[in-house]
Amino acid sequence: MGMRRFVLAALAAGVGISAQVQAADTTQETTADQPTTAEMMQQIKALQQKVRDLEHKQDEASHARDIDQITTQVLADAQKRSQLLDMEGFTAGYSDGEFLLRSADGNFSFHPWLQFQFRNETSWRQGTSDGSDDMENGFEVRRMKLGFDGNLFTPQLLYNFIWATDRHNGGLVLEEAWAKYRLSDGFAVQGGQFKGPFSHEALMSSKKLMAAERTLINDQFTGGDNFLQGVAFIYNDQLKKGPLRATGAITDGIKNNANQNFQDFPTNNADFGLEGRVEYFAIGSAKDYDDFEAFNTKSDLLVFGGALDYTEAGNTNFFLQTADVQYENTHGLGLYGAYYGRYTQNAPVGVNPAPPAAAPSEHDIYDWGFVAQAGYLIDRKWEPFVRYDFIDFDHDALGAGVENQVHEITVGVNYFIYGHNAKFTLDGTWLPNGSPVADDGAGILANDGNSEFVLRAQFQLVI
Repeated sequence: MGMRRFVLAALAAGVGISAQVQAADTTQETTADQPTTAEMMQQIKALQQKVRDLEHKQDEASHARDIDQITTQVLADAQKRSQLLDMEGFTAGYSDGEFLLRSADGNFSFHPWLQFQFRNETSWRQGTSDGSDDMENGFEVRRMKLGFDGNLFTPQLLYNFIWATDRHNGGLVLEEAWAKYRLSDGFAVQGGQFKGPFSHEALMSSKKLMAAERTLINDQFTGGDNFLQGVAFIYNDQLKKGPLRATGAITDGIKNNANQNFQDFPTNNADFGLEGRVEYFAIGSAKDYDDFEAFNTKSDLLVFGGALDYTEAGNTNFFLQTADVQYENTHGLGLYGAYYGRYTQNAPVGVNPAPPAAAPSEHDIYDWGFVAQAGYLIDRKWEPFVRYDFIDFDHDALGAGVENQVHEITVGVNYFIYGHNAKFTLDGTWLPNGSPVADDGAGILANDGNSEFVLRAQFQLVI
């Protein structure tokens, strides 16, 4: 740009000098033929204007070339980045109540989440051990969990990791940590710490329960969530090969056998366990089977399930059985029923009164019971429900004079603010005979033979 200005200025100066030379050479001519000073100044101004016009046109041409060059570079870079996203791109968003980060090819996905359950709980017991009535009331963070799940390298390799805070001290405890690989022939292999494939109610996530808590019979027979360690083999995991799904597992034993090392009983709760469950989907899909409500049911659901478990702990052997059925329809009705049975061989029961022995005696015992529940969804917001479960403990398991039959009657309502992600639950439980065993996670305290009433008001948030 500076060089052009210099050249144009030099041309203008040359023209002026040439004009002066011509004027000197024509001194012999008459004064009338010579241009006046004013005319010379006008010619110089006109020449300067032409120089400026030429300079402006050249600047515009140069600017246009610069813009074309920059535009070409930007378009080339955008195309390169677009090709990169096609190969390595991802999608992120919130849908169906979940935040999900996923690669464009589906080989990687990451779903982080938090669960928060806060409740007020009241337990009123009639005629406790000292003969007086007792009432306990207070607030608690019943569940505070964090986790993430998804798939890695391929849609067939899945993972799930969950931690929960202890409601007594706030400590973080591992609940689940497993990986599952789905084979092309419909089989899958799962290993790690997971929920044992026994009770459908235990397998149900605590995010999606109908009442605030699981039934007393489920907690007594499985320990609640039934977390254990082992390897499971699954047939037809995604229900792509018909309506039958089956799972078999080799484990460290049923009921509270999570977060233990490899050692056997009595260092840990059991030596080993074998567990298997079969489910037949007469109608409906696996997604609708994940909760008890007919909240997002797109079609009617009818599923029959059954399971067996054998657990060995030293000289004591446990053999558990269950059978269950679940039904939902698109009108909002949800029904569920299950039977539980537990045979215990060489169960240590009571204390032998014959002197000088003071060791517990051993008996073969059988405990059994069932649960039935129903809920009905109104306007996708309100869900009144009722539930009844019954346990018949073997007399030999409890000793003489102890109430062995437990009735748990629960009535309540759910209000769905945003599905299971934000909901309020209010329920009341009545145990007319009390319970010889406590389940403080459900608000039930031991009260043998006397009436007990539990009231729970809970808010749940899942993000």
